[in-house]
Amino acid sequence: MEIREGSVVIAKAGRDKGRAFAVVSVLDSRTVLIADGKSRPLEHPKRKNIIHLQATSASVDCFTTNRQLRIFLNSIIGG
Repeated sequence: MEIREGSVVIAKAGRDKGRAFAVVSVLDSRTVLIADGKSRPLEHPKRKNIIHLQATSASVDCFTTNRQLRIFLNSIIGG
């Protein structure tokens, strides 16, 4: 599965392992910026290597607020 802007991903490594994030931006072929609306808000996304991410079939249409992103990720992943 390809990781692109709007994809919902699961972190496979690091202190955020097992948590769901949305891809905010693709920096290059290896790195992306991710946010979850809580520990990583849209204003301060985390830079992450894509080999440390697992793509899911879900995607986010728009990034309006951190609260809406949190609600969406909780409904898709379940916490």
